[in-house]
Amino acid sequence: METPSLVSAGEWSGSAPAKTYYNYTPRNVDMSYSYTWPDGSTSYYTLCTPPGGNIFYLPVTVTQLSWHEGPC
Repeated sequence: METPSLVSAGEWSGSAPAKTYYNYTPRNVDMSYSYTWPDGSTSYYTLCTPPGGNIFYLPVTVTQLSWHEGPC
């Protein structure tokens, strides 16, 4: 198990490096994150994360967590 770089019990914004995530809340969460490619360009994504966890296959930077209304 990897030590998390971000722990939040609610909505959050900022900048935190991540390789894994765990949603220990009972709610779905929208997670915004970015990935910087080797050529220096950056892509931005938003992912609905239900309770539980998963891994990113590449190192990303999480920039926002917000409650997701409804199912993912």
